[in-house]
Amino acid sequence: MSRINVLDQKTANAIKAGEVIERPVSVVKELVDNSVDAGATSVTIEFQNGGISLIRVSDNGIGMDKEDALKSFLIHATSKIKSADDIYDLTTQGFRGEALASIAACSDVTLVTKQADMDAGVLIEYKDGELLRQCETSADKGTVVCVENLFANMPARYKFLKRDATESMYICALVEKLAVINPHITFKLIKDGKQIMSTPGNGNMRDAIYAIYGKETASNLVQIDYELNGLKLKGFAGKPSFVRGNRSMQYVYVNDRPIKSATVTAAVDEAYKASVMKHKYPICVLCIYIPAGGVDVNVHPQKAEVKFSDDSAIFRLTLHGIRNAVFEQKNGNVSEPVQEAQPVIHNTTGNAKSLREKPAARSEIKAADNLLKILSEFKPDISKIEKETEVKDETEAPVVEVLEEPSDKPSEEAAEELITEPRVEDRELIDELLSSEFVGFLFATYIIMQSDEAVFLVDQHAAHERVLYERFGSRRKDIKEGGRDIETLLIPQILDLSTSDMSFVTDNLDRFKEFGFDIDLVGERQIALRAIPVATKAEDRLKSMSKPSVMFTQILDDLKRETSSTSHVWTSLIQTTACKAAIKAHDRITKEEALSLISQLHECNDPYHCAHGRPTFFKTSETELEKRFKRIV
Repeated sequence: MSRINVLDQKTANAIKAGEVIERPVSVVKELVDNSVDAGATSVTIEFQNGGISLIRVSDNGIGMDKEDALKSFLIHATSKIKSADDIYDLTTQGFRGEALASIAACSDVTLVTKQADMDAGVLIEYKDGELLRQCETSADKGTVVCVENLFANMPARYKFLKRDATESMYICALVEKLAVINPHITFKLIKDGKQIMSTPGNGNMRDAIYAIYGKETASNLVQIDYELNGLKLKGFAGKPSFVRGNRSMQYVYVNDRPIKSATVTAAVDEAYKASVMKHKYPICVLCIYIPAGGVDVNVHPQKAEVKFSDDSAIFRLTLHGIRNAVFEQKNGNVSEPVQEAQPVIHNTTGNAKSLREKPAARSEIKAADNLLKILSEFKPDISKIEKETEVKDETEAPVVEVLEEPSDKPSEEAAEELITEPRVEDRELIDELLSSEFVGFLFATYIIMQSDEAVFLVDQHAAHERVLYERFGSRRKDIKEGGRDIETLLIPQILDLSTSDMSFVTDNLDRFKEFGFDIDLVGERQIALRAIPVATKAEDRLKSMSKPSVMFTQILDDLKRETSSTSHVWTSLIQTTACKAAIKAHDRITKEEALSLISQLHECNDPYHCAHGRPTFFKTSETELEKRFKRIV
């Protein structure tokens, strides 16, 4: 009996749809690529309910006649290639040949197209993967594709979609990226009936960036025009002082195709290595131009990743292109990059000195490094508690990358209980820490405490983050009932947001206000920040927060990357706000502030972990130190 079945066309298209169309943003990407390749100078993208109920892409490109319009829905139908060799010499965007077939297999599609020399346009309508009708219709030159009820016939695929606001954010972020690399095209983005973005289409990339991200971003970019061994790098690199909290605004294009590349990312990091703080990322728009044969775009199903024939050449091109543009002065010399903050040790009176002020201090550096190495090898006594908490993965990811949702998402009430209800009954360690004596600071980051037979190292940032996390979580009810645990800014701060940022804030405005952010929408992509949440006790602050606008931007970056459900907006907001508001590593605090922090940590429901699950402190005994120094065996 035969086990091999030949699938019918409808089933085959449905399977292919799962490979090509992951979510609404995939539909937008395929349709806009086709518009660009059709020579359009104007593209309008409309969507509703995160693109699930409606996506409409309209362009003024060359259009199609009836024969080509019908062929465009066939599997592997394309105007871009004729043979396998053509795959490696592409200058177009969409070439896969199954985009419309895949879209039609998982939604209701209507295509209207007209060429300039045609008297009437052509209408093609598909439903559930089957052709319903084909006829003439009145139309303007170009093509309009309307996609409705995405995945209505694929419930298994539909259930993996995120909430509408998140899907909307992915679409906005993608259109921003495509509009930047196509400044000769006027892009309009309409979300739920309201236009939220428009670019001039005048061919100037900086003007497109200005239209999308605002004046501040555009003015902090330095133009790149660099060539090395026949390879070209164009675009913009951000000034070292203008950075973000993730890589979401690091755009990389190869031959005008948006891609991801570990090689280029590594080169960007190396170029800014001594110029930006750790975990901060400069903005860049990098357009690499390489002979088509030198890059393979078929190593990723969505063509998001590419393979270069010479990675080292691309690395050097990117590295030197950025350095020459950003750090080279008018006299031709390279400016001295800003150095990273150096470790400092505080003595017990709170005074501090740099370990690298004098050559003689090198021995102190080595000794301190060795001490940290020794202490890091000890197994903390709280290991049994750490098993109860998963350490959160904080690797960066682009906004349009989809993060999988947890299988068991807590409800909003359950999420609140995780913060406000006691979880740790073992108080022995925190009690011992509280009763210990203050010794000093290590690297202006760790508080050193000593008991009769043990040493404690407290991470000042993690400890303060835990204090604020529980404080913010427990006062949510007070704010909802009209409490005033917020700080009203004397002068409201005006922030220019990108389209995707504005979409996220608008969709979650009630959540922000509920938590203590007073935000007014004052423009198409502009908000006024009038108040921010603060800790309920003055001693929680220790040091003043970052500039409110900077703190809000950092929070927004993290929320867009981490949030996957409605209840998680609130939970992530508390976690992120606590993290950004807490004192940081290398912030200098006094002995009194350190002791106050430990006292507040002692009051927490879970004093052993920060809001993200990392340890707040650990203990090592005198006996363990003696073993390390071979005093005892």
